[in-house]
Amino acid sequence: MQNKAWNKLLEFETRDLVERFIKNKHNRDSTARQVLEITSNFIQAREYFKNSQRAEITVKPLLQYYGVASLARGLILSCSPKISESSMKPSHGLDTLNWREALVKKDFGSLTVTIKQGTFYELLTSTGNKTYLKHNSSGVNWSLDFPLPKIGTQITLIDLVQTISDFSDEFETWTQRKLHFLTIQSLKHSSQGEGYEFVVNKPIDSSTIAEILSEEIYGPYSITENGGKTTISTKTNHIPQFSQRFTDPFNIGIGDISLTRPINNNLYLNVLSQYYLLSFFLGMLSRYFPSTWISLGRTEKGDSVYPLFIKIIDAIDKYFPLLIVEYLGGPYNFEKKEIA
Repeated sequence: MQNKAWNKLLEFETRDLVERFIKNKHNRDSTARQVLEITSNFIQAREYFKNSQRAEITVKPLLQYYGVASLARGLILSCSPKISESSMKPSHGLDTLNWREALVKKDFGSLTVTIKQGTFYELLTSTGNKTYLKHNSSGVNWSLDFPLPKIGTQITLIDLVQTISDFSDEFETWTQRKLHFLTIQSLKHSSQGEGYEFVVNKPIDSSTIAEILSEEIYGPYSITENGGKTTISTKTNHIPQFSQRFTDPFNIGIGDISLTRPINNNLYLNVLSQYYLLSFFLGMLSRYFPSTWISLGRTEKGDSVYPLFIKIIDAIDKYFPLLIVEYLGGPYNFEKKEIA
């Protein structure tokens, strides 16, 4: 666990540095109770992640989820100084829906959760569902604010996975379907006033564009190729799901932004919440359906999803602590310039 993200998070396990953080970020003094609550969550998170990394795969996702939830709660308390542990809902913020029926058929993609009050929704509200992104940069240089999803919104695992391009190979292996995404170069409002102009990396194909920019949602769009660039122009102010693409073998450590179709065509999640949700799915699967979870690693029928699940666990380990650090570091200079 000796990496830059965890080294940075160590600051939130100390009284002096948390007091300084609250003063600098919120221009107010912190109470002893507030400091204790923040540091306790970050200390627990480190232990959960440490034990998850040492654990067998049979229990790893559950321990990892506890670490994810602790980091999320630490972030919520750090970003929202008026919130205390006692005022936070003692729940995940998510309910499972009809999992038993789906798992009987080994239909993992149909696993569904419902958003309710609790940690997940508090994470969305405390961050404003803002997503921080790295675009052709090793540091955060983009941000987008998405509308908050409504309480009661349902999300399936397969729809969630399709919003994260890093899992495209494993998704295709599992479903024998393509995970459609575009890698963006730039985005701006249309010169015509309404809509957007997306400049995307080639190669692209018509089926990918049609899947992401459904005419049912975006209306007609135009495609222009010029000087090796492909520009897609829409006529509405709807946008696709923007997600961070972490894995690029040609640009190690340099971030890319991918565009995918939003969940249910109109549900957007920031990157932090995407990974929280993934961890919840796997953590609850291993906790409440251990026979199903363990059978996936023992060459039993229905185990084609297993490589995807292992990739998700590895990605959460690598990136979720980093995402927390990025949120704690905001607002960034480019945001302050936009406000000014």
